[in-house]
Amino acid sequence: MLTVVPHLSTRWIAGSQGQLLRLTPGAEPPADPTPKSLRRSGALFSAVLVTAEEILLLTDHLRSWPLFYAVHGGAVHVGEDAFSVADAIGGRTLDDAVAAEFLHTGYALGEGTLLRGVRQVPAGTTVRIDRATGAVSHRLERRLRLREPAGEDLDAFTAAFAEALDAQMAKLYDRADGRVIALPLSAGLDSRLLAALLARDGYPNVLTVTYGLPGNAEARASSRIAESLGLPWRQVTHTPQELREAWTAPSTEAFLREASGGASLPHIQDWYAMRQLTADGTLPPGSIVIPGHTVVSSAKDEPLRHRREVTPAAVVHALERWHFALRSQPGRAVRLPGVVRALQDFFTEVSLEGGRRPTMDAMRWFWQRERQAKYILNSMRGYEHVGLEWALPMHELPVWEVYEAAPDEAIASREWYRAMTERLYSAVSGERAPTTAPRSTERSPARRAASALARCTGLPQLRSRVRTVQAVVDHPLGFDALITGASRREIALRTARGMTPLGEYAELFLADEWVPGSSLFEPQDG
Repeated sequence: MLTVVPHLSTRWIAGSQGQLLRLTPGAEPPADPTPKSLRRSGALFSAVLVTAEEILLLTDHLRSWPLFYAVHGGAVHVGEDAFSVADAIGGRTLDDAVAAEFLHTGYALGEGTLLRGVRQVPAGTTVRIDRATGAVSHRLERRLRLREPAGEDLDAFTAAFAEALDAQMAKLYDRADGRVIALPLSAGLDSRLLAALLARDGYPNVLTVTYGLPGNAEARASSRIAESLGLPWRQVTHTPQELREAWTAPSTEAFLREASGGASLPHIQDWYAMRQLTADGTLPPGSIVIPGHTVVSSAKDEPLRHRREVTPAAVVHALERWHFALRSQPGRAVRLPGVVRALQDFFTEVSLEGGRRPTMDAMRWFWQRERQAKYILNSMRGYEHVGLEWALPMHELPVWEVYEAAPDEAIASREWYRAMTERLYSAVSGERAPTTAPRSTERSPARRAASALARCTGLPQLRSRVRTVQAVVDHPLGFDALITGASRREIALRTARGMTPLGEYAELFLADEWVPGSSLFEPQDG
């Protein structure tokens, strides 16, 4: 009979009958943890449950805490990172096929990881391992799924969404109980919505945070927003040299391991800021960070809306630019064998029949199941690394459930969300929202034709590429300093050929060259 060998931190709770649970700090575990009771609770969790017949590995709808496993030598090794599991079964050998995908995506698709022989449990999934035979099966239990809209009244939907979000903010205040709630604040909609809610509700211990090079435009806008809402604001500044010196310190290898887990590119955007704020005591241990991540996504299905028939091939083509373009070779990436298998699995989870809404559903679910869960939301590992807690009020299940039944008008773009945010911000601050004018949710036939004609000349792409090169080599937050081992000229040339900063990071990470002296992966055989 297979047994469980855990490679987990003390953040996990050990139950009386072989259960291992990871829950939101302070949350009470169910009296009888089962897949059904955990999923019905609506709480965030990851779990290892053992019965007489099988071993169950579960993640919640967000993959809030990643779970990795390998069946090896009469045991199921489970860990919160793939490195610890790989160490237990023979070594950290890089999986070449997954690494080839990773260079284009920045994360391992489906159940894959970068370590040979180690699997991960995807978001919302239960993995079942037969204790007698070792047979492994998995089932998707909870995904983002657009249902039939509750109605077409946009105002009623917006009110329902706001009510669900208010309830999650109230839960956050109860949990925080006077501790610091820290909000990384930008000029964007998501963090500004959370800032307006914090100001409106009067939570007494808030800190808004912005970071980057001194005097950058994002910091100036964030400062104005925080001041207008009466919220404390702090900017963490750095020079490119300071950022690079901190990044190349030997201690950064531990961050790479925890923030990656062996399946995702480490999310480094606010790494330096959180490191500084915890080191100087501004954010005491246990402070709760609420980054502006939300279930509300942009309308990535727009290129498919005017087709008579939407095929899987058309969906893949529309997904390419959002998920496979770190090296400007998305067409090549989607032909890799592992990517093909992951896409085939994805198409068993969605249906393209029934018109426009199933297409919107499919596009949003791929975004959530892959890049959102594995890269964006996996950035929570960085907060945990420095002793902070986190919350995602705009990703809690009650908010998901309202959004899933949104009228088509609300999910065709983010304009309804923009309008809701600007109304709230103006009501709380007494000032006009500092955003651009609303855009049309769809381009007219004339604009689509003009855009197609312009693309034939290549001029828009050329202008875009020049702007991209300028933005990369003179990054407003200084992140070009983390493209280590390359000159500005080399970075500019590679960017001009289609390489992105994330593509550069992925290459350095896999080569164990991002942080000098790191040894995340063992040398290849032969």
